Amino acid sequence: MSCGAALYYLRVAARHAGWAPGVLPFPGGDADLLAAVTFEPTAPPSDDDRHYRALFARHTNRRPFADAPVPLPVLVELAQAAAAEGASLAILDTQDEKDALADLVRDGVLTQGSDREVTADIERWLRPDGDPRPDGVRDGVQGIWDRHAAMRTPPSSVATYKSRLIRETPAALVLTTDGDTEADWLAAGQALARVLVTAADHGLAASYANEPVEVDALRSRVSSLVGGQVSQAVFRVGAPQVEPATSRRGVRDVVDHLGDDA
Repeated sequence: MSCGAALYYLRVAARHAGWAPGVLPFPGGDADLLAAVTFEPTAPPSDDDRHYRALFARHTNRRPFADAPVPLPVLVELAQAAAAEGASLAILDTQDEKDALADLVRDGVLTQGSDREVTADIERWLRPDGDPRPDGVRDGVQGIWDRHAAMRTPPSSVATYKSRLIRETPAALVLTTDGDTEADWLAAGQALARVLVTAADHGLAASYANEPVEVDALRSRVSSLVGGQVSQAVFRVGAPQVEPATSRRGVRDVVDHLGDDA
């Protein structure tokens, strides 16, 4: 999914620069090659210019959102953004739906919190403010805990907090696909990216609550909440009260230049 998101951002940036990207998913027999992209000159469309600007405004926001509903036309636009990339977006906006999803988020946090391998992986991604490494999650964007408190906080407290964020969010969203193949994951990543930049274009922030889709026993229960489709991501959207900026990796960290004769 992360590769799919990167692919969508590449498409947006290319159109902004005046190039029409042509994408061929899974070319040849190389399982590690997810897509080949070609570029032809074109006039950049205005919608992609909006999305290009939103790329720089989009940051994960782990804090509570303002107590204000997301306008229905915006929610419809988010669903259309997902559909345009071959996925679906379920909008859980009633309190009963949000409570049911929040219970699954709580159970997911508790399950992962009891798995030392999972918690060790999370700890490896926590960073102090001012850390020179370009990746990871810094203290200033953690939410209510810095990295030291996060490592000492019991899973039950984390579960209560994260489930409350879902219960109180203006809108809880589940991104789904028809299947669960590599092609579905690639499409889901592009759809997620398009939804996120569309939300950012409307001044909204997003925050993930993916624990229940990362636990097999819970993932099917998430899917049952949204009509039986395969759940790929769980997140919430709303108007941010504060807007801490997450770090970004440089182009040289993520792109290998193979040369003209590669």
